[in-house]
Amino acid sequence: MIDLQTIFKGRRLEADKLTEYGFSLAGDRYVGEFPIMQEEFTLRVTVAADGAVDYLVRDAETAEEFFPARVADATGEFVGEVHAACGEILSDIARNCFRLEHFQNGQTKRILRYIEEKYGAEPEFLWKAYPDYAALRTRGKKLWFAFVGKVEKKKFGIPEGGIAEVLNLKNDPSVVASRIEKHLAYPAYHMNKRCWFSTFSDGSLPDGELFSLIDESFLAVEGKSANDNG
Repeated sequence: MIDLQTIFKGRRLEADKLTEYGFSLAGDRYVGEFPIMQEEFTLRVTVAADGAVDYLVRDAETAEEFFPARVADATGEFVGEVHAACGEILSDIARNCFRLEHFQNGQTKRILRYIEEKYGAEPEFLWKAYPDYAALRTRGKKLWFAFVGKVEKKKFGIPEGGIAEVLNLKNDPSVVASRIEKHLAYPAYHMNKRCWFSTFSDGSLPDGELFSLIDESFLAVEGKSANDNG
């Protein structure tokens, strides 16, 4: 059986792209049918409004379901080829009809929405080796005013470990030092710790406070020269 959870992990449905891909709306779900195995079989994919995906494989001539395609422990070379053919199409659907969401925390999503609406900046994933790190930059001078990323908590000296969604912002050194001293922030991850700080976008600070800090960070870099990213 194909691991749909892995293929569509972290992706959000963009329904309008399903119709462009060849799906049709049938009741409350989208249905697409795709020939596989030299048109010997048909892969039928259904996508619900909430993005849940299901599939089945039918014999193109008899329309009977080919059950081994959905059996988790089915083995054999032919079944493997059917799985591979289905997986290729499902992966292509995931890439073309679902948007990859790097960040899962609701607060991170609200932060990115706020930045896009106010400053017209979208996250830029600049490093292939770190696909969950993104910079937010000013429009004209392309200077960083925020960073979001998934970082191991142990990088901040937190013993229980795990992954945190992190927001880095810039401010006056006195403000940075004060927030760290009051345990409202951490020394900046991978940035100048004198004028940058890190905070977790996990709801521990209210949205309004973080939005104000984002505004301050933007103002802190807006007047800098294009060659100065300190």
